[in-house]
Formats: sequence, structure tokens, C-alpha cells
Amino acid sequence: MQAVGRGGPSNRHPRPVIRLLVSGGIVLALFAATTAPGGAVEESTTTTTSTTAPSTTASSSTSTTAASTTSTTVAPTTSTTVPSTTSSTAADATTSTTAAGGTTTSSGGSGAPDFEESTDEANAEAAAKAAALDAANAELGDLTNALAVLKRQVDSQQAEVDYANLQLTAAEQLVADSEAAVSEAEVELVALEERVSTSAIQAFMDGETGQIILFAADDPLDAIRKDVMRSAGTQTDLELVEQLKIVQSDLDVRQAEALDAADAAEQVRVASQEALSALEGDQAAQVALASSAEDRLDRLLGENAALAALGAQGVDTSALAAELANSNSSANINTNIQIPSTVSEDDIVYAGNGISVHRDIVDNIRQLLVDAAADGVDLGGGGYRSPAAQIATRRNNCGTSNYAIYEMPASQCSPPTARPGRSMHEKGLAIDFTYNGSLIRSRSGPGWNWLVANAARYGLKNLPSEPWHWSTNGN
Repeated sequence: MQAVGRGGPSNRHPRPVIRLLVSGGIVLALFAATTAPGGAVEESTTTTTSTTAPSTTASSSTSTTAASTTSTTVAPTTSTTVPSTTSSTAADATTSTTAAGGTTTSSGGSGAPDFEESTDEANAEAAAKAAALDAANAELGDLTNALAVLKRQVDSQQAEVDYANLQLTAAEQLVADSEAAVSEAEVELVALEERVSTSAIQAFMDGETGQIILFAADDPLDAIRKDVMRSAGTQTDLELVEQLKIVQSDLDVRQAEALDAADAAEQVRVASQEALSALEGDQAAQVALASSAEDRLDRLLGENAALAALGAQGVDTSALAAELANSNSSANINTNIQIPSTVSEDDIVYAGNGISVHRDIVDNIRQLLVDAAADGVDLGGGGYRSPAAQIATRRNNCGTSNYAIYEMPASQCSPPTARPGRSMHEKGLAIDFTYNGSLIRSRSGPGWNWLVANAARYGLKNLPSEPWHWSTNGN
């Protein structure tokens, strides 16, 4: 704009000049030109600043002095405050997250003891103890209980994962809805800004020199500004400005809601991942214990078959088999079909007192029986058991495929049936000892005491859970 110098009157008729300052598509200021006494062209500036920074108050004043005349125009103070936002996101006053191991923590509320958290911690601790149980040697009751504990923990953790996934889906949908609302408000705002700008320019160009049109964000002198606009015949412009303010406020609210929704969704996403990690850990522990328990069940069922040949009662495995069948981990046990190597009948030799063993150890066992008798201890029992009968039983109870015969967990057969080729008896390398014709069932008495003191010299080790069972490797 070319302004007349301050030294004297202008020879040219001053033209009204309008300058629109635009930031992010929002009209920020409007300049109007007026004629000051003495012919000088005076520019008065009304500045309105709109921001979204919290609790910011900005004001500006402009003082312009013409020749022999002092004119001061003070811009109205503009106070911009982020609107109070109410967000219906997942981030409420009380936030609940699920941590690894199934622990639920919460913040907010009355501060009362969190019994749910204590229960979850107790359950997680019980599951950790169950996972650490020695399945090969633990009491059967303890092993059965440990399987049940891990199953409850996995089921509970799976429920938490399912719930967390539902929360995450809802949170992500809320984010999408909030972002869509923001986009819609932005489009509406841009359209209104264009209408306001066009209307303001047209009103100024159609008005008299010296007319000042004010519009923008909130203003302490709002009433005065409205009166000026009404007196200038700009009722339509006023309505547009009011609508613009409403849309801008709505946009601020929607933007805040979108940010809250995104933060809440991230919290739910983290909680969901933690719950999933905890579930995977619990599932791995459950599968590991179930696999060891299946091996234990296999051996016990095979041992029961060997004891039956001696006319002795075996161990009750019904509770363990039922818990394994009820466990949702048995089907997940990773098994590779490997048909166990068989022992030729030619390799089996009779050692005496009802005991047949592999030729590799027959001399040691014969000497053991002789030495025990010399000490007044009458030992006998059973050794080798052919796998042929076990294979036939598996075909009948489990199925006819190689998997069904050799690899299917014993608990999945009906009735539970040991897998063939797993027992040391089927290799001729294990003996179930009797003393005076009765199975050695306790860790006391002449038969047990003699074996504890001497069996190692003949290459035998005891299976701790069964006083009668001795083998070359303790299995």
C-alpha cells in the first residue's frame, strides 16, 4: 500500500485497503484504512489471535501518531482457552490394566484394598510352583493338583486375553470415530472460513471509507463488536462469525477427544500384549508339565502291567489320567513319531527267581541274587516284558495308526494305555523286586535295606517314587 507522507495532505483520494492475515486457514487480522485529520492516511490495526494453547491470554495495542494529531487504537484483548473436554474414551478416572502373569492393577477409586489383585498374585504364585514340580518323582496327588492349577491359570489368562482384545477393538473403533469427527469438523471449518473471508471483503469494499469490520475469536468487547457490526448492516456476517466460533470450539473438543482416545487405545494395546505374553508363558508351562506327566503316566501304566504279571496290585493312575484328559494342553504336546527300537527275544536271558533281563546285565543280576541269599535276603521279582502285548492293547484302545500306537498320549486312549517301547522293562533293563514273594512297597524292611546298601554294586538304581522298581538308569 502506498500511504501519503506525514509532511502534508495527500493529492490523491485515499483508497480503503484491506489485508487479511491467514494462519492455518484462519483469518487472523483485518486492516482498514482511514483518513486522519490533516490528510494523512492512518492505519489502525485490530489483531485477534486464536490459539489452542491452554489458558493463554494475549493482548496487543498499536499507537499511531499523524502530523499534529495523535490517534491511539487499542486492539481488544483476546483470551483463548482450550474448551473443557469431556471424552468418552477408555481412559476413565479409574484405569484398569492387565499385567503379565494375570495381575490386574487399578488406579483411582477409594483406595480400598484390591482383593482381586491379591487373588491374581496368589494364583500366579501357585501356578509358578506347579510349573516347577518334578513330575517324574512327585506324589501323584501333587502332580494331579499341579496340572489342575495350571489349567485354571491358563483358562483365566485366556479369558483376560479375550476381554483385552474386545477392549482393544472398541478402543480402536473409538479412535477411528474420533478421527472421522475431527476430519468432518475441519472440512466444515474451512468452508466457513472461506465464507467469512469472502463476506468480510465484500462488506468492506461496499462500505464507506473508515468503516472497520471486526471478526475472529472470543473477545472481551464482544458486545461492542456486535453493535458495530449491526450498525454497519452486517447481520449476516455476524451470524457467520458466530457459527465459525462454534465450529472452531467443536473442532477443539473433537481434537482433544481424538487424542484421549488414541492414548486410551495405546494403554489397552499394551495391556492386551502383556496379557497375551502371560498367557503364552502359562501355556508353555502347562504343556511342559503335561508332557512330563504323560511320560509319568506311561511308565506307571506300563509298570502296572508288569506288576500284574507278578500278581501284584499296581498304582491307581485314574485321577492323573483324568486330569490329563481334561487338560487343554495334552493335544498341544509336540510329539515326533519315533517307533522305539525293540529288543530281540534272543537278547533276553533268564537270571533266576522269576527274573529275565537283557544279556548285557544278566551276570550282574545273577550275582546279586546269590549274594542277597547269602545274606539271608530272599529277593525275586519280574524283569523283561515283551512289548507285543502292549502294542496289541494300544491298537485296541488307541487306534491302528503308527501315531495312535506309539505317540498318542496315554491319557487320550480309552481306557488310558501306556505307549509301547517306553518302559525299561521292555528293554530288559529293569526289575521289580519282591522280598519273600511280596512286592517291596515301602522304604523299610530287609529287602529294601539290602538293595539300598548293595544294588549300586550291580549297576542298579532305584526310581524314588517306587521302592520296588530298579533299573540301569533309575527310570
